Amino acid sequence: MTEDKISQFEIILGNEEIILSGISEIQKELRLSVQKKDWGTLTNLINRMNEASDAFVKIDSERDEIQSEMTSAEVAKYSRRLLVLRSKLAQSKIENKVLTDYISITRGFINGVLDKASTKTYSRYGQIVQKQPVSVLVSADL
Repeated sequence: MTEDKISQFEIILGNEEIILSGISEIQKELRLSVQKKDWGTLTNLINRMNEASDAFVKIDSERDEIQSEMTSAEVAKYSRRLLVLRSKLAQSKIENKVLTDYISITRGFINGVLDKASTKTYSRYGQIVQKQPVSVLVSADL
């Protein structure tokens, strides 16, 4: 493998580390925003997370392409960095799963509450009118 490709591979590894660290920070902020119910910040963070994820996927495919051209001895020199990247990626996937599960559970809970809370209301002409809640406020101070 040429020195130019090896140099490019090292740069890509560094960029992946930076992107994954950024994703980790965004995930921490996401968790806090969900806990504080700061929906405006949450939307902004989700957009930042999507951009960072797209950037990582793009650069990771470049790394994979270069790595496929490398010999096993050349790849072995970077095994420690690759292991750190894999562990950061696994950590990120776990955090995403936790947030996704939390959102799914919360959505199911709210849908259940709304289904039970919905009562039939009749118009002055005797027709059934379904109430559609405009917003939902869940208080943990019970």
